[in-house]
Amino acid sequence: MPGTITPRELYDEISHQEVPFILDIRNQDEFATWQVEGTKPVPTKNMPIWMAVEGVEDLAKEVPAGSVVVCAHGNGSDLLLDLLAEAGVEARSLVGGTAAWAELLVPEPLACLPEGVIGWQILRPAKACLSYMIGVRGKDAIVVDPARFLDFYIDLAASEGMTITHVIDTHVHADHISGGPDLAERVGGTYHLPLEDTGGSVPFPNEPLEDGTEIDLGGHTVATFAIKMPGHTPGTTCVHIPGHLLLTGDTVFVRGVGRPDLTGKADELARELYFTVNDKLRPLDPQTTVLPAHWSTAEEMGADGMVKTTLSQVFESTLLNEEDLVKFVEEIVGTLPSAPDFYDTIREVNAGKKVSAEEIETLEIGKNQCAASTTV
Repeated sequence: MPGTITPRELYDEISHQEVPFILDIRNQDEFATWQVEGTKPVPTKNMPIWMAVEGVEDLAKEVPAGSVVVCAHGNGSDLLLDLLAEAGVEARSLVGGTAAWAELLVPEPLACLPEGVIGWQILRPAKACLSYMIGVRGKDAIVVDPARFLDFYIDLAASEGMTITHVIDTHVHADHISGGPDLAERVGGTYHLPLEDTGGSVPFPNEPLEDGTEIDLGGHTVATFAIKMPGHTPGTTCVHIPGHLLLTGDTVFVRGVGRPDLTGKADELARELYFTVNDKLRPLDPQTTVLPAHWSTAEEMGADGMVKTTLSQVFESTLLNEEDLVKFVEEIVGTLPSAPDFYDTIREVNAGKKVSAEEIETLEIGKNQCAASTTV
């Protein structure tokens, strides 16, 4: 019988550099859009299944034992594994294929929290997206920028006896479908989304966070604060635990800043971003841990597999130390790549537009392209 490997097992093996080779047998256009990627590079080859089946004898000579075969849903890879086994190579099939990989969420404990508070950075490798849960055992928790796979967050909170009371989207996302409104409805919590990003209204319950709003963590002495940080979008609202961490959404990343053009106001928002950087970020404690909503490349991950930096390291960027507003705007806007056409549709869905489950899966294909710069 052919061997199998689950998405989480594959992620862990990639992290420990235990995967010798990945053979992706999807069509070439699907492979070009996105691939299985983890925290470490893995030799990868794309060969559509019909070519792999026809050339299995030659293929077997270049596929090491223990390799992982990937297709869209796991059926084609199972078939090819049987043929490879007949040719003398024992490989493994990714259970559920790239469809299952797209739903993988990996929680990593946060070590930058006050005493008595626990939390996780939750990585979604297929999208290079990050969400967060922070709370107090046996009391309340907040979830920030959640993916659409609600059971994961509910189960994680339940494992620590916590109740999710607040669900926050830092902004209207353009690269993935948010689980925020549905998660808040499921748990009976309050949902927060900046209306500046939506045109002023949404068709679901929503209490936008004002600048300085305090959210209590279950009666604990430590509170989180909302900070308005426009630039990536008009209403971006970040989450701050003073002296500890700042959840920056797409305002700043480990490398670079969020692109300001996704709402059609590139120049205006690039100027807003300049003032956010200098008036809101620069005065904060430089040792504050910065936790963004995305990463672009595996080089942005630390040895612990987490995506984080500090404000002092953020301000080592040449771009963020540009004192001239005009030059700051020109450097960002002048180097922007084209945004995917479907990003406008994703924003509309996250603001309340209804689409089918099949459309959602299609819209979410591919890694995020939310960074304007990776200047270091």
